[in-house]
Amino acid sequence: MPDFFKQKLSFLKKTWLLLFGCFVFLSQAQSYYSTDQKYLKSKQERNNVISKYRYAYPDTAINNLHSYFPRNFLGNIGLPSPTYLLTYGTSNLGFNFYTPPYQNDIFTENQIEYYRSKGPYANLTGIAGSKKFQIFKMLFTHTYKDKINITLKFSRYTSQGFYLKQQSYTNNFFLTSNYTTKNERSGYYFYILSNGNKNKENGGIVGDTLTEGTFLRNKELFTTRLTGANRENKELKGMFNPYFRINKQQDSTTQTNHFIQLKSTIASNSYKYKDDNLAIDKYYTLMYLDTVKTRDSSHVIKMLNEINYSAVTTNSNFAFSIGYKNEVNRVWQKTDSLFYNHIANADVAYRKSFVATDSLKTNGKDLESYLNFQYVFEGANSGNYKAESRTIFSFNKVKSRLLYFNLLAESRSADYIYNNWVSNHFTWFNNGYKPQQQLQAVLGFNLNKYISSSVFIQNTTNYLFFDNVALPQQYSKPLTNIGVKLNFTKVFLKHIGVGLNYVFQNTSNTTYVRLPQNQGTAKLFYTGILFKNNLQLQIGAQLQAYQSFYSYGYMPATQAFYLQEGFKTEPYPFLDVYLNARIRPVSFFLKVENALYGFAGPNYALTQGYYQTDRAFRFGISWTFFD
Repeated sequence: MPDFFKQKLSFLKKTWLLLFGCFVFLSQAQSYYSTDQKYLKSKQERNNVISKYRYAYPDTAINNLHSYFPRNFLGNIGLPSPTYLLTYGTSNLGFNFYTPPYQNDIFTENQIEYYRSKGPYANLTGIAGSKKFQIFKMLFTHTYKDKINITLKFSRYTSQGFYLKQQSYTNNFFLTSNYTTKNERSGYYFYILSNGNKNKENGGIVGDTLTEGTFLRNKELFTTRLTGANRENKELKGMFNPYFRINKQQDSTTQTNHFIQLKSTIASNSYKYKDDNLAIDKYYTLMYLDTVKTRDSSHVIKMLNEINYSAVTTNSNFAFSIGYKNEVNRVWQKTDSLFYNHIANADVAYRKSFVATDSLKTNGKDLESYLNFQYVFEGANSGNYKAESRTIFSFNKVKSRLLYFNLLAESRSADYIYNNWVSNHFTWFNNGYKPQQQLQAVLGFNLNKYISSSVFIQNTTNYLFFDNVALPQQYSKPLTNIGVKLNFTKVFLKHIGVGLNYVFQNTSNTTYVRLPQNQGTAKLFYTGILFKNNLQLQIGAQLQAYQSFYSYGYMPATQAFYLQEGFKTEPYPFLDVYLNARIRPVSFFLKVENALYGFAGPNYALTQGYYQTDRAFRFGISWTFFD
């Protein structure tokens, strides 16, 4: 029997065994399930004293249950992935060694959340499929006596991939805690963050492209350009943020509360690249440190201490904060280097609720605006600044009708990797690149739960990039990028659903910025509620395509995506067929990815030498607990 059918039968057996077990367990289990929309509150790590919790009841919709991960443009989860889609936002100012291209596979500081709950809450998710594809995700939070909360979020996944030397391993977690005394006089915020990414580096397939005569072959028979290379990145970060209210009493006469908050952060990052087959593969033309094998490693330790004064009105409608940060960074990359920064920062938050005018009080309006300013007045990044505003106006919470506008302006020094680098295959010193200046703006509008749109504009001067030999360069003239997103999802005739997502992107200079100008996703599905409203079911297909464009090349030694002119992608219909279902409190899905594999031709690569998955089977289950 062909391997394809053996794999399919094995997959189906595992799937039906899993589903049968779930139904048996559900038929016997008795568990509490809360429908209280105010059961959970959360907020992201930021200026914690002046930021506000938002209600965060878990999303029970199943429309996107099958879309468990963003697409990895190198073809396997856990591998590096270039940025082909424009996004808004940047990190806080300060020294940065470099940012590895694993944004889909790490927890960033912006994703850290603090929770408040009316009781315990947990969500467990497991996903499996072809090529030893395994994912486990967990979120647990509980607030004890309305004072102290403990939250743990964990993600672990691995996949063999379809090609040789494509195995990846990812382990991420963060632990957060927040506490406030009964009289709200003092408290703390705390987190520990850990990211671990390990993967084999195959350098892409030999020849870079598949043909009509080869693309149906077993992908494990293809020769890869690297046969003994692997990469491992580790991050460990901890933060403790105690605060204390200066004014002693809080009563009916108090209009403003005053706080002193301290924040201490320590982070350790390590980056290792090993290659034992330099002489055999002949992938690299230069060897600076060792002609037999590569053992590149870098280690960065960052210590940051911050003090802030904050003033918050008793109704939380207005808050102001001003503070100072001291940052010390030690870098080890063959030699030691020390970098420090002194940073001033200020935050302003304004909130306003408008009383609903209808008798049911469903059309209340909210306005929330947040301003942040950072400036490095002394140190390695002296003169850097960042100013950002975020504003959201909610017209109708029930209909999810809102308008948001974010604006960001900054001048930021080049990451360490652009100016100085010492490794076995790349070495450069004191490039002296100017700070990159950037202006970003995004305007978005949600008409309701079904229709949304946004416009993004980015203007960059002194743009930093890697050229066609993977060396850092800077383009001094202005670059402008524009992105437009449109989303529409609607169910017609009670059962026939249509989903459309369209992204338009344009850059003023395609020589330096690589983007698919048009990208679209379309869904057609049947949805219904069966068995006396106990089973929510959706069966459908999703089609995604990217316009042809010159993509980036990938350099394993530096994890850098660089410019290349030898490979241009072709439009390819990535078709997924899926079944999503929910039997409260359990959701599950079955999915066939790239269902047109074998029928739509061999042009399904989005990065030179690296192909997307062949036809692959996935299934997953997610379980929610409120006790």
